[in-house]
Amino acid sequence: MKLPVLFALPLLLAVSAPLRASIDYSGIQNVAIPLTLDGVYLRIDTGATSLTQPADFNTAPWVNPFFGGVGIANSPLFRPIITGTDRILNLAPGTLIDSSSNFLSGPGGSSTHVGFGAGQFAPETPGYIGVAFQSSVGGPEYYGWLHVALDNDSAGRIISWAYETAPGASIRVAAIGAVPEPGTAFAGLAMGLVALARRRRQ
Repeated sequence: MKLPVLFALPLLLAVSAPLRASIDYSGIQNVAIPLTLDGVYLRIDTGATSLTQPADFNTAPWVNPFFGGVGIANSPLFRPIITGTDRILNLAPGTLIDSSSNFLSGPGGSSTHVGFGAGQFAPETPGYIGVAFQSSVGGPEYYGWLHVALDNDSAGRIISWAYETAPGASIRVAAIGAVPEPGTAFAGLAMGLVALARRRRQ
């Protein structure tokens, strides 16, 4: 059976698309960020959360948004993308996160990221934090993002998060839960066409 040209093109593109690492996605979690000095702690690689500072804060990839997210502290192994010297940057959907991104160089804190200026997180408006992290001291580096809604007068939320499971593999902001990447869409279409072709032969 011959496939029509209209269907053959996506199939060829899918076959020629480069293979990617898999993305570990949390799903919608909506972890509350209390309006307290302690806030909440999230370990991105395991999804663990705590309302008090974990014992392994300095040797694991923890992020600590507090006061509804107006303040954000990070462990040495969780390095957010920043602008200037330390302000965490609100990334646009589709932004590529890779080794060329401007990551904070170590542990730190940001307190000027909420506002209405360029690259800031408007209160109660979801935005994205890009990150490079290591699961252990001296371990390989991974890239990911957090979807957050920060607030300056009530609890904020960590909505979801995702990261590439292959060390050093780049990731685009909101690659999951948004429009599938072309390679993924074409691969799904190709599998459907192959199944259709097999059914017609039988």
